[in-house]
Amino acid sequence: MYDYSCLKGKTAFITGATGAIGGEIAQSLSSAGVDLLINGTNLEKLQQIKDKLTTNVHILDGDISEQSEVERILDQSISLGKVDILVNCAGVFPQKPISELDTSEYQKLMNINLNAPYFLSVGFSKDMIKNGWGRIVNIGSASSYGGYKNTVAYCSSKHGLLGMSLAMHDELKEDGVRVYCISPSSTQGDMGLATKGQDYSTFLDPKEVAEYVLFAISQDGNAMSQEIFIKRMHLR
Repeated sequence: MYDYSCLKGKTAFITGATGAIGGEIAQSLSSAGVDLLINGTNLEKLQQIKDKLTTNVHILDGDISEQSEVERILDQSISLGKVDILVNCAGVFPQKPISELDTSEYQKLMNINLNAPYFLSVGFSKDMIKNGWGRIVNIGSASSYGGYKNTVAYCSSKHGLLGMSLAMHDELKEDGVRVYCISPSSTQGDMGLATKGQDYSTFLDPKEVAEYVLFAISQDGNAMSQEIFIKRMHLR
């Protein structure tokens, strides 16, 4: 049994909490005694998630593809108190040739997958630095390490998220803030169902991904799993 005592009483902010991975991370953190601020665009689903959790939970619905909403959510979160753990889990996954992905779709993808994680990390890390303790978790993808046709924009955003995580950790580690990029292969859930050309039955269970997140951020010594690529044992 792992020791998650360093997380008890902390507060985490999770984007994409209504997704398969985000919902499981919320459940895992709550089970470890972490209070939560959960974000998504579907208020009804957010309420359903809140009703299942055992710690204090605040719902902060809003569309993080809009910069004004990111700023509003940041201000509202900070007004509720410090955030110790940030989990950037929201993501979109259009599968189109580059000739068919229009400018607005590209910009929305980059805003959700890369820009919002950057600005939320900047905003929340200020208190983490002051308190000498923090965790920023960016949920990457197998696409952080490869390139695949019809997902050029998505792969670009996930490569960017990995690079951002590595550089941000190097900048913040002396202040007690650890930054992780945890990159699962295809995972069961709505995004997984939309994935073309793969066997959904071989996709990762989102609970397994949440377990990796919980284990990684609970390590409070000198060891650091900064970059975790979660592959599938069976790939079809």
